[in-house]
Amino acid sequence: MAKILSIEVGYALTRICEMDYRSKNPKVYKYFNVPTPQGAMSDGFLADNEDFVAVIKDALAEHKVKTKQVVFSITSSKIATREVMVPMVKPNQMDAMVKANASDYFPIDLTEYELAHLILGVEKGEDKADRYKVLVMAAGKSLIAGYERFAAQLGLRLAALDYAGSSVYQLMKAECGEDTEMIIKIEERSTNALVISGQNLVLQRNIVYGIDEAVQVLGHGSEHGEVGYREVLDLLKRKTCIKVALSPETRIIEADDEMDESERIAEAKRRLTESLAPFVGNVARVVDLYNSKNMDNPIKRVRIVGLGGDISGLSKLFTNELGIKTTVMSGLENMDLSRADGEGSPGLYVACFGAAIAPVGFINEEKKKQDAQEMNYRNVAVLSGIFFVVAAAALCVLSITRYNEAKEEETRLARLEAEYGPAENVYNTYNQIQNVYREVENGHKLTEGPNDNLIAFLEELERKLPASAQLTEFSSNSEQAVLTMKVDDKEQAAKIIQTLRGFESVLDVSIGAVDKEDAEAAAEEAEETGEPKVIFSIVCTYYPIVIEEVQQPQQTVQPAADDLSTLE
Repeated sequence: MAKILSIEVGYALTRICEMDYRSKNPKVYKYFNVPTPQGAMSDGFLADNEDFVAVIKDALAEHKVKTKQVVFSITSSKIATREVMVPMVKPNQMDAMVKANASDYFPIDLTEYELAHLILGVEKGEDKADRYKVLVMAAGKSLIAGYERFAAQLGLRLAALDYAGSSVYQLMKAECGEDTEMIIKIEERSTNALVISGQNLVLQRNIVYGIDEAVQVLGHGSEHGEVGYREVLDLLKRKTCIKVALSPETRIIEADDEMDESERIAEAKRRLTESLAPFVGNVARVVDLYNSKNMDNPIKRVRIVGLGGDISGLSKLFTNELGIKTTVMSGLENMDLSRADGEGSPGLYVACFGAAIAPVGFINEEKKKQDAQEMNYRNVAVLSGIFFVVAAAALCVLSITRYNEAKEEETRLARLEAEYGPAENVYNTYNQIQNVYREVENGHKLTEGPNDNLIAFLEELERKLPASAQLTEFSSNSEQAVLTMKVDDKEQAAKIIQTLRGFESVLDVSIGAVDKEDAEAAAEEAEETGEPKVIFSIVCTYYPIVIEEVQQPQQTVQPAADDLSTLE
């Protein structure tokens, strides 16, 4: 079985594995990690960093790794995904089918993206005919180019590029068996949440929160003093700095085994735990989304993998806040790790393992054409050399007449060589211009902000929101905006919700939880004025969402009675 290096570059930590390539039950030979230099990676994009190249080369030499093929697992908000249904075509025709219909899947300039796909299973369509359920992915060419350059700088041959969500699914589907589980791959600044049921991927979300907020809180102003990023991660691994619940009112599923602490330490833990509230809340919303649509098959277990699996106390916090038993991935049944030389828990390397098993492989058509051109040049050179050798041998045995014929042929070939020789200079100039273009393109992509749709949403909100409605609170991130509103009655609330669902800038609208203090204030106001008031919270998801739900596109519906029951 051929060996391959599988690498995942994280914000603070880069993971490297040497293992079998494209094997269902692969053998792992080595796995280790190195610190990622500051500024070397941002939202999946790799910057040209000589220090980072040197760090990886030194690590490979230290661990005596000689494998030259490499696959990368990438997490980035610039990788868009869609779940679609396609006719039952032959596997070798699927790529052409996806490309032919890509404009229907993504509202983007597809000339700037490379596509990949993953067949999730077979389902019945509306016409009762069998169809493939396919996850289609689009990655920016500038993103891919960074990893191509990085592999070349390391002296490695790039075999494939994989999306981290697909990497985790390829490994964990066998680990989950027939149960319904949520896998949350927690990293520094992002989290992949996947729901796997019966080995099928049924829901996938990318959450723009990780453990970075907790690291920042602990690294600045805690009782431990000013500490570096990696040192804080090591501290969070060794010591339990996270409380078992976000608030005292949370129902405790597992007993709190915390000992008496000083007020100073208790306050530091409280701040640290509170910094995780937005992160935990986003994961909880994914759980609620799935369970609300699959009441007969709810999520039975949550497993933490990735960097978050090393954070002491995090699984207990999720257990209590989600109301679902949450564990840390400690071992893998479908991997041969018996003789592996490893550093840390295997759960830290799930994306690396999965990428080596079955990478989706973003196809760079431009690079394929370039490789084909280079192959043609080599073939022409080889054929020319062979011809001249044969011609020289023939001259030794042929008559003077045949010699003259060969001489004429040699002259013709020399003329052709002189005619086409300048093409190499043109080709080299073309490559130089292409490299400059990619650098400019990459810089342009890095200037794009994740909140590009916020202005459009606010303008639309100003135009369409009724004057009688009171907006009491507003917050937003790169994916969602949360509005807290006060209206006279539930009928007016329902009209506002329906209006928001018709916004051009909004993909999804859901009703969130209402702060207890706000509800009590509204009740007091209603009692004083004699006029009923309704306070409710709305979560609006911007369009487009980078990572979509792996199910049929959501249909717009009228607010049901159950929706309005939360508007108290």
